[in-house]
Amino acid sequence: MSKFIMGIDGGGTKGHLALFTLNGELAATHAWGTLNHEILEGAFVQLEDELKRFIIGALDKVGAAADDIAHTVIGLAGVDTQNQHEIITEIFRRIGLRDFTLCNDGYLGVPAGCPGGAGICAINGTGSVLTAIDNDGAMAQLGGIGVISDDCGGSGWYGSQALSAVYRELFKYGNETTLRAILFEKLGVKHRNDYVDAVTSALEKETLDIEELGRLVFTEAGAGDTVSVGILDKSAEHYASCIAWFAKELNFADDKPLYVTLAGSGFVKEKVKILPNQIEKRVNDMLNGRQTEFNRLDTPPVTGAVLWAFKNAKIDIDAADIKKAIALAGL
Repeated sequence: MSKFIMGIDGGGTKGHLALFTLNGELAATHAWGTLNHEILEGAFVQLEDELKRFIIGALDKVGAAADDIAHTVIGLAGVDTQNQHEIITEIFRRIGLRDFTLCNDGYLGVPAGCPGGAGICAINGTGSVLTAIDNDGAMAQLGGIGVISDDCGGSGWYGSQALSAVYRELFKYGNETTLRAILFEKLGVKHRNDYVDAVTSALEKETLDIEELGRLVFTEAGAGDTVSVGILDKSAEHYASCIAWFAKELNFADDKPLYVTLAGSGFVKEKVKILPNQIEKRVNDMLNGRQTEFNRLDTPPVTGAVLWAFKNAKIDIDAADIKKAIALAGL
């Protein structure tokens, strides 16, 4: 007999699991490390081992087994293609889960942040991905696979743009940028001819933090560096174009607000708000002023997995109560 609802958020940095009773009481939570097969050295083989220990460890806390779960929603980083989805689906079946929904972790931001569980989630964290679930339950994902999907977001992308901007200034008559002086100091560079060797050497030795460089783009943009502002403008165009595509291609009623949730450190934690402001402006222009409501995700993504699982199990639950319970658990 089913006793629990389970939600899993497995990202590139950490994993979270929340287990609720069918009447909405939090039974257990569990935290883990990376659950992205693209990062794990053992790829899918190691992922299966990590997931098995992760899930069984959580169930052991309440003396439960996989058969006790009514429904599970699992959002995992690295579920970007049909082939990846099929491989990982089989992993969960071997672990013993029966009724579950598997998707890219980016989808969890929709039920977590959009009223009614329909809308768009734009993620700007380690990487960039946008997801949508429309009024019919149809799902779509844009980005998340780097240069192939022309991702213009994520800390790594901003960092690489900083390096490129300085190169353009030095060797292509590009616009001057305050990023040059910062990078020269970090790398101990005195002359432009030493820049390329210094950068490549630092990258090979992993002494140059690309994510830190990405954060500098936001800081310098806020201080008025036009080149850094231009990098954020390019990123804003990327996010806004994807949001507009979802709005036009999926079933979102024109007479109701289009909900867009912004998630990831680049949106939630970053103090410089140039990027989200530019995205909102561009979306407004692209959609001819259509009513669009933006918000920043204020609950862990695993909340979305839990709410979605309750919905799929056809169990009515108060979303506010679920969010409060997860917040009190400290996830």
